[in-house]
Amino acid sequence: MARRPPKAKDTAPVVGETVLGVEVNIATVASTGYSANKLIGATVHNDKAQSIGTVHDLIVGAEGEVSLAIVEVGGFLGLGSKWVAVPADLFKPGPTDDVILSGASKDALTAMPPFRYAQ
Repeated sequence: MARRPPKAKDTAPVVGETVLGVEVNIATVASTGYSANKLIGATVHNDKAQSIGTVHDLIVGAEGEVSLAIVEVGGFLGLGSKWVAVPADLFKPGPTDDVILSGASKDALTAMPPFRYAQ
């Protein structure tokens, strides 16, 4: 039996639906994934609840995985700050719209070499 096209408001794949040859389980993706819109701009805290930076960007690897989070650290109101690259799998979701980077400190991130985009 042919499937009817989705309604305009019902455009997301359903559980078990095949999309581009891959079976999708939206329930799993939604419960384990993160929205880039929520992560970019999120405050980064350490496990002591100290604010240590802000997520500036996410770098997606060749295989489609988020490999690095670019964190803005140091400075005041954007002046004198720098970006550092942190492996994205070190982050955990925080209790609100923030993220947790356990064991990190503002000093440790500031001491890291700066991240620069390739030209």
